[in-house]
Parts: sequence; C-alpha cells; structure tokens
Amino acid sequence: MSARGSFVVPHAALLLSVAIALVAGRATAAPCALAVMPETVAVERAIDGDTVLLDDGREVRLAGVSAPKTPLGRKPEEWPLDAASREALESAAGGQVLELRLASRPTDRYGRLVGFLAPIEGPDHAGMAVALLAQGWLRTTGEERDCGATLREAEGQAIARRLGLWSEPYYEVRNAEDGASLSSAAGRFVVAEGRVASVRQAAGRFYVNFGARWRDALSATLSEAALRRLGGLDALNVKAGARLRVRGVVELRRGPTITVTEPGQIDRIDAPGGAR
Repeated sequence: MSARGSFVVPHAALLLSVAIALVAGRATAAPCALAVMPETVAVERAIDGDTVLLDDGREVRLAGVSAPKTPLGRKPEEWPLDAASREALESAAGGQVLELRLASRPTDRYGRLVGFLAPIEGPDHAGMAVALLAQGWLRTTGEERDCGATLREAEGQAIARRLGLWSEPYYEVRNAEDGASLSSAAGRFVVAEGRVASVRQAAGRFYVNFGARWRDALSATLSEAALRRLGGLDALNVKAGARLRVRGVVELRRGPTITVTEPGQIDRIDAPGGAR
C-alpha cells in the first residue's frame, strides 16, 4: 500500500454519469437487466465500501463485488483505500432513494441482504456497482452470475486506467507467469493475467497452466464436476495461447493455484472486442 493518505472521491452525479457513459459505450456486455421486481429503498448511509444501511435498519451488501478492507494486523490509517471506498459509496448512495433487486443468493452468512442498487428506473440494474467499479473503488468476486459480464467490464475500465485500488501494489493485477509473486500472496484473493501455456488433465482435475513448471507460474484448477457444470473448456473460452484474467484465492499446491468454481472467475481478454 502506498503512503498516500487520501483519495479523491467523485461526487454522486459524477459516479452515475460514468455508469451511463459505460452503458452507452459498452460493446460486448449489455446493461444488466434483471427479471426480479425492484423494491424502492431509502439508504441511510454507507457502512463500508460495499455495504449500506437502509433507513429501516436492514443492511444491503452489493452483489458480486468487494471493497478493499484493512487487513488484520494493519492500522486503518495505513489503508486509505478502506475509507476512500466507503466515502465513494456514501457519496453515491447515502441519503438516496434507490431501487433494490435481490441477487440469486439474497442473503449472506451474516444475514445481510445481497443485491443490486440502481437509480429509480435507471438503464442498468447494477448501476451503483457499475459506477463504483469503473472508478476503481470495488473489484468483482466472480461469484455472481447475475450481471457478471456487466460488472467485469466496468472493472476492466478501471484496471486499464489503473484507477483506485488498481493503482496500489497490494491489489494490482498480478502476472500469472510470476510464481514467486503469486506464492507471496497465498491465502489472499487476487486477480492475475497471463497467457495459457498448456491445459492438462490429471487425477480427475483440469489444470490451466500459465508456465512450463507449476512452481514457476499460476495454475487455475477445475474439478471434472465443476467443468461439466460450467459447460466445458470451450464455454469458458480456455485454450493454450489464450490470454486470460483469473480471480480467486491463491493456494499453494507445489506452486500457486486458484480453484475455479464459477464462470466469472475466468475472462478471455484477448478475444475480439476485449473481455468476453
């Protein structure tokens, strides 16, 4: 984390204008449109960078995204992005009346609602998260299938411009071919990019390898059951030579690995038009 103690948080109108611009200019991912009926809610304040408190006492966590949080053992003043992301969500949503659409998994283990917030009759049902992702205050988790492509494309805008959290060494996109760097991030959620060296099958698992040797580079792993559920390697657009962006928690199994269980954990970023 850099020594910077503050970040400029855009005004809510700017955040929403960014979302509208992305919707208008998006070539590969349409604005997210959900079939679930919205509930009109009043936001009292932001609790952190991805969770708000409603005026009726309920808490809502934005689906499919995560804000930077101060790691255990660190002081808040050492982690300015924590406060900056909360201020960004407060600026965009605090005191606002918005539409809430619940996600396919409508609650989390803490009893919070999980869903999408957007301006009333907004063009994108994931509008609030889209705006914050585009400014680099959030990153996508890959776990949410609803609106997943829309969220990842907005995130890609911030990655390309190194905005917000993407400008910080702790969060920056890792080189999938740099095994030492990825091994040092064991136990953490990371985003990595690289070109696939090979795709192998062994002992009931598939391995998407980014290097000739496991110890020297990342391997994304999928069980046979997960691969069937996700539609196979062709559906994931995975093959040798493809340039991929992979996200997940790094584990050490001879070398650094990320277990893939959801399609949103892998993006083909050299495909025509950008990420799929």
